Parts: sequence; C-alpha cells; structure tokens
Amino acid sequence: VRLPLHECLPLTEWTDRPRSGQQAGPGGYRPAGWRPSRKRPACPYPNPGRYEPGGRLKQGMRVAFSGDTSVERELLEDRATEAGLHVAGSLSRLTSLLVTNDPDSGTSKVVKARQYGTPVVDEAAFGQLLGDVEAAPEG
Repeated sequence: VRLPLHECLPLTEWTDRPRSGQQAGPGGYRPAGWRPSRKRPACPYPNPGRYEPGGRLKQGMRVAFSGDTSVERELLEDRATEAGLHVAGSLSRLTSLLVTNDPDSGTSKVVKARQYGTPVVDEAAFGQLLGDVEAAPEG
C-alpha cells in the first residue's frame, strides 16, 4: 500500500471545486461515493399505486433506488423521470417500486420495502420495464 492514501493539502490550498473522481463541498474534499441531493421537478402524474410484478410501470409511480448501480445513478434517475415516474430519495408506504442491484441485500431500504410489501427489482429488470411505461390516464 502506497502512503498517503489521500493527498494531504494545507488548509490554504483547499478549494470548493472537486478534483477528478471527487465531489467537493466546504473544506474541499468528499469521498467519491457521496451523492449530493438533486432537486427534481414535481411529477405531473398522480401515483397509481404499487407496481404489480409481471405488469408494466405506469406514469406517476414512485420509484426509489438502493445501493450501488452499474449505470450511473443520476442517469437511471433521469431516465425514470423522463418516463414520467416520480423518483424518490427515500422509501415509504407510497413507494411503488424499489430498484437495487441486489434484491436479497440487507440494506435498510430493502428491509423496509419487504415490510411494506413494496416490490423490489434489480437494475436490469428496471431497464426493461422502462422500455414500456404505461401512459397516465387523461383527465
């Protein structure tokens, strides 16, 4: 292991700009795994309820993500928003679907989804579901 593991900078050299592979805030350093919250527009469609396994996603469904993803999380969230889904940062009884790379993991969101009866799918299944989202009823 080569030391130091992280480049040490004097306080006078810290910036608010991230270096490649890092996201920075006050103090100039944040681990690459940290994601800032993103402000999203309100979903224009009402929540039609939970996803029925084997069925189609419907515009307005509330979707949450858990754990690392093979595709950039922001890209998945953007694709979901463009399809008319409501992207949620947390899981509640109103969540229609939880997307994770490991549906059998013990993350707090997966555990909560199981308690609430919220369906859990992996990222690949979600990608397929995004290809055929049912339009919200008009009126």
